[in-house]
Parts: sequence; C-alpha cells; structure tokens
Amino acid sequence: MLPTTGRVAPPQPETTTIAFGSCNRQDAPQGYWETIASHRPAAWLWLGDNIYSDTDNMDRMQADYDQLTGTPEYAAFVATTPLIYGAWDDHDYGKNDAGKEWYAKDDAKRLMMDFLRVPADAAVRHREGTYQSYLIGNIKVILLDTRYFRDTLAPAVRSGDRYGPNETGDVLGEQQWTWLEAELRDSDADAHLIGSSIQVLPTDHGYEKWANFPNARARLLRLLADTRPAMPLLLSGDRHLAEFMVDSLGEYAVYEMTSSGLTHAYENAREANDKRIGPLITERNYGLLHFSSNSDGVQLTAEVRALDDDAVVASLSLPGGRTNIAEGGTLDAHKAPVSRTLKPCPESPNCVSTQSTQAKKKRDPIPFTGTAEAAKEKLKGIINKLSRTTLIEENDKYLHYTFTTWPIPYIDDVEFLIDADRKVIHYRSASRVGHSDLGVNSRRMAKVVAAFEAE
Repeated sequence: MLPTTGRVAPPQPETTTIAFGSCNRQDAPQGYWETIASHRPAAWLWLGDNIYSDTDNMDRMQADYDQLTGTPEYAAFVATTPLIYGAWDDHDYGKNDAGKEWYAKDDAKRLMMDFLRVPADAAVRHREGTYQSYLIGNIKVILLDTRYFRDTLAPAVRSGDRYGPNETGDVLGEQQWTWLEAELRDSDADAHLIGSSIQVLPTDHGYEKWANFPNARARLLRLLADTRPAMPLLLSGDRHLAEFMVDSLGEYAVYEMTSSGLTHAYENAREANDKRIGPLITERNYGLLHFSSNSDGVQLTAEVRALDDDAVVASLSLPGGRTNIAEGGTLDAHKAPVSRTLKPCPESPNCVSTQSTQAKKKRDPIPFTGTAEAAKEKLKGIINKLSRTTLIEENDKYLHYTFTTWPIPYIDDVEFLIDADRKVIHYRSASRVGHSDLGVNSRRMAKVVAAFEAE
C-alpha cells in the first residue's frame, strides 16, 4: 500500500464546449468543419443564414439543404457532434430581410426543422415560429425567432442607412414574448445562451438589428434585468463580421457576441459601434464557448476564432452567478475582459510581427515609458507623418492602419497592440496580396521603431 502525503489534488474543472456560427453558403467550400470538430464541441448552434436560398420554391430550397448535408465535411461533422440546434435568418427564411409578411414561411419552417432533425413530436413543430430552448448539461440554450412575427422594417432616416426605426413595431410577437419570459423566470440553469439571428445591442449601423424596433429592444433588456438569469450571453450572426459588445439597463449589464460568417466576411468593414468592446473582426470566423465548472461555480471563456488558421482573435471571460451587475453601477467596469492577439503571419515572406512564431518574421516589441495613452498618441503622431496612410480602427489599446505602396498601389495592413502592463507595443505589418514584398514591411516597421525610440 502506498503511503499518503496528506496532499489532496484540487478537483479538475469539468468543461463543456459549445460552438456556433452563421452565414454559410452551401455552394462554397466547406472544409472548415474539420477545424471546428477538432475542439470536440458538445453542441453546434446555427445562428441563421445556414444556407442561402432566397426563394419561394420549396423544391429549390430542399435542394439547397441537400447540397449542404451531402457535403462530406459537413456530414462528418454532424456524425461526430452530439447535438445540433439552430435558428434561421432571412436567407434560409426564403427572402432577404423579410418578416411576418412572408407567405412561404411555414413551408420554409418545415424544411428547416427537417434539416435540424427536430423530432416530429417536438412542441416547436406544432406552433407558429421556430423558437426553441434546450438544456446542455445545466446550460440553457434559447433560440429566438426574429423573422416569423417581426413587423415591417421602416425606411431609412439617416443618409447611408438601409433602414430606420419602427417606433411601434415588434420583433418577437406576444406568443414568443410570453414563452421567453417563462424560460428566463423559471430557469435554474447555470448559464443562458440567448440566440438571435440579428444583432441586439448595436444602435449605430444602418442595417437590420433590434434597434430598428426600439421598443422591442428596450423590452428585451428590461426582461433580462427583471428576471436576472444566471450568466446571460446574447449570441448573434447575420453581419459577416464578429465582435463582443456590452450594454446596460441601469447597473445591469448585458453582453453580446456576434460571429459571422463561415464562408464569407465583410473584409473591409469600418463600422462604428459604441457598444463594442475589443476588436472588430472582419475575417471568416466562428465562436467557441468554454464553460468550466468546479466547486467555485461556472466560468465562461468565449472565443472568436479565425477560420483560416484557427487563431483566437478575441476572447471574453465571464464569471458565473445569478446577477450581472456592473461595479458601482458603471458600464466601464465591464469593458476590461476582452483580450486580443495579432493574427499570425502567413507562410509568405511579406509580413513581420512581434508575435510571430517564424524566426525570420519575428521582431521585438517597442518598449515605452509613461502611460499607454501617451504611447498611443506618440505612435499616432509618427504614423501621421508618413505618406499614404489611413486609420481604419482605434480603441484604447489598438490601432489599425492601411499603407498604400507607391508607385504600384498595393495595400498593406499595419496593426499595433499596446500592452499597458508590460509597457510594450506589439505590431504586425503585412501585405494583403502577393508573395514577396521585397522587404517593404520590414523596412517600414524599422523606420517606425527608430522614430518612436528617437522621440
């Protein structure tokens, strides 16, 4: 018999991983399913535009579903993923941006239910709409239907917007509102994932969103604040980009994570969003949610991952609990958890980065003294003196510029990530196209570093 040491190993946390995504063209390459499957998710959540089938011809829509399900990569994913649930958006609803007026919605619903293999006796099969809820362990998944009952979109008021506010319109319909309140109020789940095909929190952009129906958006936030479910996280798709967001109703904070799209992305997006925390991600992506539980409760780590290389491009950590209260009643307390890394350099030589794992492309970060804000302003001053530069994105710890080369106008992306704790600035400079840059990115960054150190 072996002697005991008196030490007891701490209990290992149990982890449940859930993956989700949206905006998937069934006629585009589907090779990314193997990447997602490598994380062995307990469930996959479709957040809409699961196929692109804008039609009232159900034979054609069925053929579009068949094209996806017949793809070997997706078929293998389905075979190895225990649970697959989903909501729809407009392109699998049958008509772009359509709502309750769409006359083919019941036929489209039947095909969607078949695609998701929803049992014939499931309640959702026998009521209007596609809203559903499920338990994965003690994680509740609530999938809203933002199409079947949604009122008419209002015309734009601001120049450049596609739609404006419908002040009296609704998104869910009273039947779904009643169901949702019961799902939240009566729940003792440890976490709640609330899926909405369209974004809930943003108010700035002019496309489809809950803010086009301001009364409905306010009602949803009030319902969350009143019922206070444990660890609520809104999930959304639709936008062909990814981002984390937070908003509050008084001291109660609500987070949202958008992940879109799987086969195509809005690569040149430059979009204001005062609810955004962390970066705007404009490459193909999917979401991973890791729930860890031990004696201290449940912890969520939410990751946006790039599909090209499976890199984590943004992450958010949330503690468990039955409240979601901002410290001191301020929203700023909730803006710290999002972390960011720079995208890895490609195999081609036209990139340098302080976070590269390739020796020839690896550079040292730029040290600074003083505050991170002062370092950022100093860096901006240096870049502003250079020719053919455009500021694409800025937040308190991040800068993204494009540089246009001369005489041939190629575009290079230059990013800076400021680490306030270690007092260094990380950077990445890379060409968007081509193979060799003849050393342009390396010389550019050497010039920037020298200028920063000289001032």
